[in-house]
Amino acid sequence: MYPTKIINRLVKSVLICFVLSACFESLVAQEVSPYMGGEVELVEAPNGAIANKQILDGVDKVSWLEPTIEQPAEGIWVFGGYGLAPISIIDTDEGLIAFDTGDTKHDGEILLEAIRTVTDKPIRAIIYGHSHTAFGAGVLAEGQEDVQVIGHPNLNAVVEANAKAAGFPAYFPEIGPYLTARGLIQFNAFMPKEGPDAWVVPTTFPEDFELAYMPVNTPVEDGQELTVLGQKMQFFTKYGSDDKVHTTVWLPEREILFTTLLWSSPPQLYSVRGDVFRDPREWIKGLKFNRDLEPEVLISAAAKPVIGKEEIRKRLEGYLDGASFVLDQSLRGILGGKTPDELRHLVSLPEYLREVPNNLESYGEVSSYPPAIYYQSVGWYDNDALNLAPVPPLEEAKRIVPLMGGRSKVLAAASEAMNKNEYSWAAQLVNYLYRLNPEDEEARKIKAEALRQMAYVSTGANNRAHLMSQALALEGKVTLPTVIPPAPETIAAFPDTFVDYMRVRLDPKKSGETDKVLRFDFEEGASAGLHVRRAIAEFIEAPSEYLREPDILMELSEEAWAKVYLSAEPIRDLIQNGEIKVTKGDAQEAARILELFDRYDPAKAVVVPPTIRQDHM
Repeated sequence: MYPTKIINRLVKSVLICFVLSACFESLVAQEVSPYMGGEVELVEAPNGAIANKQILDGVDKVSWLEPTIEQPAEGIWVFGGYGLAPISIIDTDEGLIAFDTGDTKHDGEILLEAIRTVTDKPIRAIIYGHSHTAFGAGVLAEGQEDVQVIGHPNLNAVVEANAKAAGFPAYFPEIGPYLTARGLIQFNAFMPKEGPDAWVVPTTFPEDFELAYMPVNTPVEDGQELTVLGQKMQFFTKYGSDDKVHTTVWLPEREILFTTLLWSSPPQLYSVRGDVFRDPREWIKGLKFNRDLEPEVLISAAAKPVIGKEEIRKRLEGYLDGASFVLDQSLRGILGGKTPDELRHLVSLPEYLREVPNNLESYGEVSSYPPAIYYQSVGWYDNDALNLAPVPPLEEAKRIVPLMGGRSKVLAAASEAMNKNEYSWAAQLVNYLYRLNPEDEEARKIKAEALRQMAYVSTGANNRAHLMSQALALEGKVTLPTVIPPAPETIAAFPDTFVDYMRVRLDPKKSGETDKVLRFDFEEGASAGLHVRRAIAEFIEAPSEYLREPDILMELSEEAWAKVYLSAEPIRDLIQNGEIKVTKGDAQEAARILELFDRYDPAKAVVVPPTIRQDHM
C-alpha cells in the first residue's frame, strides 16, 4: 500500500500535467503548414530559383545575395556574400586586422581579391571568431610568417579534431565521414546555381574544398585585453553558438562589437546536417552579454552589421527572446507530455518575434529545434510504450500497403495529395512504396516532385538543400554520397587515430570466432594495434604494453595505411607488392583479418540508390 500523502501528490502531479497539456495546445494559433497546403506565394529569385516570397522580402535586411562591401564604421569594411560567411577588415596605421578568413582556401582567394579593391595594406593580424571560418587565413597572410593569429585557447585542438573527423564536428569522430557528406548536401554542393531548382540563399561551399589554416599563435582568455596594431581590444571567450571556441571582440574606445552570436536566421539550435548539441542556454547568455555592452556598432560574423545603440539593443533582445521562446516552450511542452514530433508542429515563433529581421527563418527552420532539445534532455524514448518495440519500417510498409488497397491505391492517394498541395502527405504516402522497392519509378517520380515542391515553399536554406538534393537524386540527376572519408593526407598524418576508427567497421558476421591481435608499425615511428576478439575490435594504443603479444605484426608506411583505410587497393595486393610487410604471423591470415572490416565502396555508399535503368546509362 502506498502512503496517502504520496497518492495525493501523484494525483496532484497528474492534474498539473493535464493542465499543462491542455494549455499547451493554445500556445500559438496554428497555421496550416505550407508543406501541407498552407497559403504561400512563390516568386522567382534573381538566379531563376522558385522560392517562397517571404525569404526574398526579408533576407536582404540581414544577409547578402551577391558579393557586397559595406563600411559600418570609419576604417572598417565588411565583405558579405563572397562565401558562406562574411569577414571584416579593420584598417590601422600598422596594417590590417582580419576578423575571420572564410571557410576554405578558395574563400580566402576571393576575399583577398575583394580586399585589394579598397586597400593595398598587408594583413598583419587575424582574429578567428570561431573554428569554421579559419581556413582562408593562409591566403590572407600572403606568405608572411609573422602574422599574429588570435583565437580561443582551444581552437587549434578543435580544428585538429574536426580534421580527424573528415572536416565536420562530430560527437563520435568515427562517423565524421557521414556528417561531412550531409554537410556538403546542406551547403548546396549538389544543387544547380541557376534555374528553378537552384539555391536561393548562397550558403554554398566552393567545389574546391582545399583549406589554408594558420594555427592560433596568440590564444586569448575571457576578458583579456590586448593592443593589436595600435587598436585597444578586449576579448571574450566564455560563450559560443555553433561550436565551443568562439571569440567576441570589443573595441571599448569606439564601442564597436564583433560577435559570432547574431545570425541572419534564428539561433540554429540544431543543424539538420547533424552536429554536437548546441546548448541554447549558452547562446542566450552570450546574447545578453552582447546586449549589455551597449555597442554603438555591431559587426556580425553571420549577418549584416547593425548600427545605432537602440537598434542594436532591440535587435539583440528580439533575437535572444526568440531563442528563449523556443527553449522554454519546448521544455513546457515536454512537461505537458508532448512528443518530439508534436513539439515540431506546436512550437513556432509568435508574430512579434517573427518581425525581428534576424528571426527570418532563412537558414534553419525553427520546427527542427524542439525535437533536438527533447532528445538532449530526455533521450529518444517519447513515453509511448509502443515505441519500445516498434515494427521495423520495411515490415510496416509490407503490411500497410495492402491495407491501403495496394500499390495503385497508394499512388492514387499520393497524386490526390499533390493536387491539394499536401506535399508532406504525398511524400509520406509514396514512401511506403519506395521502401518496398527503391527502384519503383512511379513512386520515385511522385516522391521527387513532392520533395521539390516542399523545397520551393520552404524558407530555410538548409531544408531546401536537403529536400531539393534528394529530389534530384531520385530523378537520377545527382548522386548523394552517404559518406565522404578523410583525404589520404589526413589519414597518413594521424595513422594511429585511424587505426582506432577502423574498429567500428568490423563485420561481426564475418569475424566469427576470430581472436587475433594485430600490430601496425609505421615508418615515422607510431605504432597501434587491434585485438579482433570475435564480434569486436579493441583498439590498442600502446601495443608494447598490451597484455598479449601480437599474433600478426605488420610494417607499413602511413600512406599504405591510408590505402587500407580508404579501400583504395585490395589488401592482398598491398601485401603482395610489399607495401605491407608481414614480419610476424601468416600473410594470408593478415589479409583475411583485415578483410573482416567493411570496405568503402562509393558506388554503394549513396543516400538514394539508382534505378536499374540509371545503372546502365
